[in-house]
Amino acid sequence: MSRTYTAQEGDCVSSIAHAHGLNPQRVWESPENESLRRERTSPHVLKPGDVVTLPDKETRSVPCATGRTHTFKLKGIPERFRLRLHENGAPRARVPYRLTLGNVVHEGETNDQGLIECGIPPGAREAKLEVDGEEYALSLGTLQPVGTEEGLRARLVNLGFLDEDATEAEALSAAVASFQAEHGLMPSGTVDETTLDTLREAHGA
Repeated sequence: MSRTYTAQEGDCVSSIAHAHGLNPQRVWESPENESLRRERTSPHVLKPGDVVTLPDKETRSVPCATGRTHTFKLKGIPERFRLRLHENGAPRARVPYRLTLGNVVHEGETNDQGLIECGIPPGAREAKLEVDGEEYALSLGTLQPVGTEEGLRARLVNLGFLDEDATEAEALSAAVASFQAEHGLMPSGTVDETTLDTLREAHGA
């Protein structure tokens, strides 16, 4: 019998599925989660309190020859980490970086679009990014859905349209208008579905 799980801060479908020994894609595509898919659109961004239905585990039989070593790969492990770095509106291209998750360290350089991409454990919650002598503490999985005010503010801050300390409604409206103007939308300062879709795409989630 299927069960339900109430999402906590930092959870995503992948981390929830991994903790319960399930395939993330199977959890996300479960018919019981249809309303959740419509509301959240991405399995990587959940709001605390979202209810995720966990389907029953599947039992599969795989024929194997005796006397040999066999390798089985678990789908969805690891999860992908993607982060794009910008400075003054331009990508920070070909910049060396060091990303630390617990005892695991990823080193490399950003691509031409300023993108960092690597595999991380599904349940990772924190990371440290070092780039150009700067150090950033990253909270993984805490980004709220774009349709919430918290999620809207976080994306505008991350993209450089809103100051992190700005809490006034006027500042948020001005940031929305600036984002709309830069992306070819009517700079009304009012959030609509087109603005949310464009913001989600520009931010990457």
